[in-house]
Amino acid sequence: MSNESKFIPNFLQVPNAVIDELLPDLTGAELKCYLVVIRKTKGWNKESDNISISQFMKATGLSNSAVIKACESLVQYGLLVKENGARNTGVYAVNSYSKITHEESSQVTCEESSPVKKVHSTCEESSQVTCEESSHTINNIKNTIQNTNKKNTKKSESDLLAEFGIVGQLADDFITHRKACKAPITETALKGFQREADKLGMPIAESVAYAIERGWRGFKAEWYRRDLNNQPAEQMPANKPKFSNDQAGWSAGVEVEVDGQKWKF
Repeated sequence: MSNESKFIPNFLQVPNAVIDELLPDLTGAELKCYLVVIRKTKGWNKESDNISISQFMKATGLSNSAVIKACESLVQYGLLVKENGARNTGVYAVNSYSKITHEESSQVTCEESSPVKKVHSTCEESSQVTCEESSHTINNIKNTIQNTNKKNTKKSESDLLAEFGIVGQLADDFITHRKACKAPITETALKGFQREADKLGMPIAESVAYAIERGWRGFKAEWYRRDLNNQPAEQMPANKPKFSNDQAGWSAGVEVEVDGQKWKF
């Protein structure tokens, strides 16, 4: 049995360990990018290939950020090797490792040996060592993937805001505003906005928009009431955001006339 890795034409070979051991822990984006690298390297009998982000995007249907994140993860796991290429591209290669069974390892070791036959015990020892080393490598990769996935379970600010119905430009503005206030966006903070907005019967998005306009770090129902009662007409926010009917709170669509001037909330 030859130890050379010969790829069958029109077929793509993937290390068994990736399917048997690592597949449950890899994301869809990571697996797609990994297969692209195999196709563009081993699929063309090359050890490495210069692959641009746009090539990954075209081959996988992933976004720019998804490709970058997936490739960075695969390099971190040790599944891919990357070097910087020309014109902001990366030179990728599949990291060489495989999960070898005891039988395969024993057979390969004996065939690679000199014409003088080694005793059976030598093959068994070699098989055991090879399998242990390979298993150790796979376990390390698997542990790295699992640990990374645990860290990534923390929701991004945008995802967290979306759960509270704060999306689009308002979400971007709120992230910028909270950074300027040196205040993190957390679930606890958003629940505070929600609780105070509920006291007024308004959607949380409206309370967030008002806090941004007034430069407030947080939002309190009493602040809102006091602000409206004490605010001179000329200082009342003329650019108060409008919300659709399904988002409307108690103040949506209400017109207030102050000194002959109408203000619509």
